[in-house]
Formats: sequence, C-alpha cells, structure tokens
Amino acid sequence: MEEENIRISLNKFLKMYFDSCKEVYNEINFSRITGKQFKYLKEIHSKGEATLTELATTFNVSKPTMNEFINKFLESKIVKKRKCVEDKRVSYISLTDIGVTLATTNILESKRATEKIMNKLNEEESKALMQLFNKFGVDEQ
Repeated sequence: MEEENIRISLNKFLKMYFDSCKEVYNEINFSRITGKQFKYLKEIHSKGEATLTELATTFNVSKPTMNEFINKFLESKIVKKRKCVEDKRVSYISLTDIGVTLATTNILESKRATEKIMNKLNEEESKALMQLFNKFGVDEQ
C-alpha cells in the first residue's frame, strides 16, 4: 500500500513538473521540442555558429528541411542569423540566450517547477525536500 501511495505522489509531482515545462514552451511559442530539434540546438551551440549547409551536412538532411527547422527556431527566437561579411549569400546561425538555455540545460523548466514548490512549502518543508532530493544524488543543473 505504501509503495502505491509513493507512486501516486510521484506522479502528482511529475505532472506539476511537466506542466511547468509546457508553460515555459508556450511562453516562447514553442509548444514542443523534439529530440531531433534538441540535437540541432546542441550542434549549433557546440559550434558557436554554423551555416545552413554545415548543419544540413552534419545531420544528413536537405537544405530545405534544415531551413524549415531554422525558420521555426527563428520565429520562436531560439536562434538568430548573421550575414557573412565576405559573402552575403551565406548566413551564420547562432543561438539566442534562450536557445543556449534550451540546448544546454533544463534550467527554465526546473526554475518554474521550483517556483511552484516554493509557493506550496514553508522553509522547513523546503529544506526537508532538498534533503530528500539530495539522497538521490540529483545535482543542480
């Protein structure tokens, strides 16, 4: 019986966490980021900036397909474009601050969930929850 109660409680917590994630994505007009899109963001982040051709080649997709993803990222203000000084036909794609956050951590989602937790718990309860989380070896991200 206690195991089932823990499972139910955990599911309530996870629902709150995932609802927080959805709120963050809705605020940036990006309802869902797929695993493939995260790979693209991480690649742009690792390069600092990249051309459409470089990204299409890296991920073995056509330029129009990659351009579609980049345009969606531009609309969501996740990436920005900069024209090459030497060749105006070439644009460099880099991440905005929110793009960096999305590419590197789940900090926005965890901040939102933390705010919700802090609104429900008093200081003593918050400390107890931190101690419980720390037992699981969850490091700050």
